[in-house]
Amino acid sequence: MKQSISLVFCTFPVLALLVMFVLLSLGCGSGSMEYCIETGECELAVDVVDISSEIPLDPNDPFWTDSDRIKPISIELGPQMITNPKWPDPSTKSVKLSAVQNNSEIALLLEWDDATLENKIEVSATHTDQAAIMFPLSPDKEVPLITMGSENEIVNIWQWRAIWEKSLNTKSRSSDRNLKMSAFGNDRLSSVEDLTAAGFSTLTTQEEQDVLGRGTWRDKTWRVVFKRSLVNSDNADIQFKYPIAMAIAVWNGGNGERNGQKGISNWILLRL
Repeated sequence: MKQSISLVFCTFPVLALLVMFVLLSLGCGSGSMEYCIETGECELAVDVVDISSEIPLDPNDPFWTDSDRIKPISIELGPQMITNPKWPDPSTKSVKLSAVQNNSEIALLLEWDDATLENKIEVSATHTDQAAIMFPLSPDKEVPLITMGSENEIVNIWQWRAIWEKSLNTKSRSSDRNLKMSAFGNDRLSSVEDLTAAGFSTLTTQEEQDVLGRGTWRDKTWRVVFKRSLVNSDNADIQFKYPIAMAIAVWNGGNGERNGQKGISNWILLRL
């Protein structure tokens, strides 16, 4: 077996790299996400900080720079080479992740460098700055590839877009924990959409939108907060009751990135 593997790596270097990427995405042995969730021994994990106060939605609130309770970690983003259009060299190479929870809500803050602001609806409706967080909906199953799930591995995705942030009616922006809204048009109350996917080309906007979001671009850096209740009654939503896997994707509109053209993380354990 070892001789066969060596032959593949020596004779077909490109194929070998693809095999390595798939193995890393799936996880194997003691490095798999399943092993990580079961034992807590993980190569990539973030601890959700418990707090007793309200969690602000504004990413520029002093709360998010309080080093005594906010512990950001750096997450590397790599190429998307699983599906077309493949993207071997995304411009965003890393993102900072912070996570907090109180007795009713959880919030995740993403921060990444971006030299240009791409949020003009009339210019960059397709090439806009974006970020997304993905959760496997059934934590008792094996985690899927870093794609959009599969028929048997449904995922819940929170997607933020800069054009949604700009077009959002600030008068209607809500901090209501029990947010229920239409995902489109003048009824939009959040710059984040709550989505479900079961494989390529299956991304679906949920009827009930339960995730709040707010993003700001300052000093050539995006800072985006995603916030939701820990648990709810929506079967299409992830429930934050135990450690779960998550993954991150970032699109740089200034680099012409959209759809599969993005930087992606590996699976990360979110320790609750």
